[in-house]
Amino acid sequence: MSNRIMKKTFASALAIISAATFVPGSVIGTTIAPVAITASAEAVSGDYTYEELSNGTVSITKYNGTDTSVTIPSTINGKTVTRIGDNAFIKKTDIVNINLPSTVTEIGNFAFCACSSLTKVLIPESVTTLGRGVFASCTNLSGLVINAQLTEIPEGTFQKCASLTSVSIPDTVTSIGNTAFMECTNLETFTFPKNLTSIGKKAFYECETLHGIVLPAGVKEISEYAFGNCTTMNKIYFQNGLTTIGDSAFINCESIKNITLPSTLKTIGTNAFANCKYLTAITIPDSVTTLGTMAFTNCHALTDVTLSKNLQTIAKGTFISTGITEIAIPEGVTSIEPVAFYNCKSLAKVSLPKSLTTVADKAFGNCISLKNVEYNGTKAQLAAISVGTDNKALTGAAITYNNNSSSSAYPVVTNILYNTQYHQFQLTWSPVQGAQNYGIAVYLAGRWKVQTQNISASNTTFVSPKLTPGKSYKVVVAAKVNGKWDTSNLSKRAVTVTIK
Repeated sequence: MSNRIMKKTFASALAIISAATFVPGSVIGTTIAPVAITASAEAVSGDYTYEELSNGTVSITKYNGTDTSVTIPSTINGKTVTRIGDNAFIKKTDIVNINLPSTVTEIGNFAFCACSSLTKVLIPESVTTLGRGVFASCTNLSGLVINAQLTEIPEGTFQKCASLTSVSIPDTVTSIGNTAFMECTNLETFTFPKNLTSIGKKAFYECETLHGIVLPAGVKEISEYAFGNCTTMNKIYFQNGLTTIGDSAFINCESIKNITLPSTLKTIGTNAFANCKYLTAITIPDSVTTLGTMAFTNCHALTDVTLSKNLQTIAKGTFISTGITEIAIPEGVTSIEPVAFYNCKSLAKVSLPKSLTTVADKAFGNCISLKNVEYNGTKAQLAAISVGTDNKALTGAAITYNNNSSSSAYPVVTNILYNTQYHQFQLTWSPVQGAQNYGIAVYLAGRWKVQTQNISASNTTFVSPKLTPGKSYKVVVAAKVNGKWDTSNLSKRAVTVTIK
């Protein structure tokens, strides 16, 4: 192997990226967009300041009383109360109980924010709209019943409701906003609505006692830091349909031991599972094409890793300080970026693909147990790989050559390209010595079905016909040698393609 001195010097590879505390746009005094319904001048009735809306109903704009138990009237001066206005009860720290009338359809921004003595709330079925931060910092709120016909739990709705232990959201809800339940530090169980499609940034950040979660099939993306610092969470059930796990989505979820990623997943973000120190095994499905920087760093118990066959890069710091004992880098990967496997002290064996061109600085630094390297090509090809500094464990290991370009019994897919305009994919594979023809088969309806078997031995690419976007297929390439097709281990050899 040739050595190349990289121009950049890296800071400590073991540094843990800290998650800066995120404060939603829920600061008192934040400018709120005006409501669609216009209102008349304010008036006072008893403990309530109110205004009449243009539709003849009433919005309570301020509570002036000091009662600990408040029953909001359904009418004021003969007019129906339909709205609790922005900031109407904000910082009313004496209130312990609130009874909302069934006439209310909207609760405005921060309406009950910082009512720190409030213990119970029943949101009636009549409510269809909640504003931002409605119950934020209601630190004693422990009883919550949501009967409302909501479609959204907005930003910061229950942020810092530290006494909530269990929450069930109605199935009408499709979106949980940014920081909606952030820092609900005693929240143990959460029942997600079956129609949910969106989970916002830091929605459950620092829900330290949240146990297991079952995500609905409609959720396609888990936003950044969504479940970060959920240190007690030990089970996650993903559903097919999920395509993106965002940056730091599960950072510091240290109690997770086992997860199964769905076959629809495409992207795992930066620090997605960083510091999940009890995670023991992970199979990254072949649908994944992007594996983010430091995605599994400091997963100390992680010993068993299977990588997606459709990766092109092993990103910077992906597996720093993990317990991996053996890793097979799939064909198609061209670069292993800096400190990718740094400080993997139990890593004893590495298999490198013929497609590899670059091993960056410290990619295998301090891998003190690394003694064996298998290379899927020739000695000359291995020597052409550019290897950065501090990879002595790799360069000093015993090398075994598996020259698949000339001796493989079956084709190995080395690259997959997608055409988003025409919804096609292109396969490229390694040639097989003595091949007479190549063929393509697709797994459909429980069995392998041949799509073509007349690809010339001189051709190692295949372009599919136009297909349906979003659909996934298991595809295998076979070679005909000495008049016989090699059909052994088809499922193991297959790659998964998802049409774009």
